[in-house]
Amino acid sequence: FSGSTNSRSCQMWSNRAIKKVVFESHASDIYLIVEEGFYKRTLDIHRTLGLLLHTQVSIQQLLKLPAECFHPKPKVNSVLIKLTRHTTDVPDKYWKLYTYFVSKWVNREYRQLFTKNQFHQAMKHAKVNNLSTVTYEQVLSIFNSYLLFNGRK
Repeated sequence: FSGSTNSRSCQMWSNRAIKKVVFESHASDIYLIVEEGFYKRTLDIHRTLGLLLHTQVSIQQLLKLPAECFHPKPKVNSVLIKLTRHTTDVPDKYWKLYTYFVSKWVNREYRQLFTKNQFHQAMKHAKVNNLSTVTYEQVLSIFNSYLLFNGRK
């Protein structure tokens, strides 16, 4: 395997593992040791993983673990994180719509979700001035607008 293929398969495994832990377990607190870069990706609300995880858990870094702590020594540092479950931000009946919305949102396929006028109304209602600095709460507000525009609420 080349280094890029190997790290890509590890990343996919990490995505699958964290989704399984968050969406299939009922634990209120979950502790994981993950690569530092993966931890940062879980916080990124411009990525599908971040937007899906934030609906279920809050993510907190507890401890940085330098590569020297492990044998054999990995090429990257790790962190101990705590996932704390909270009441879901997206009800089960809207989950499928939310995952569709997120897939279009992160790929910036806004026209698949809204008409031009609806998009501007949703941005105005969520108080979004700049799409590159949008917050998770603003994305939730935009999703709620999406539900309203599509007669779901």
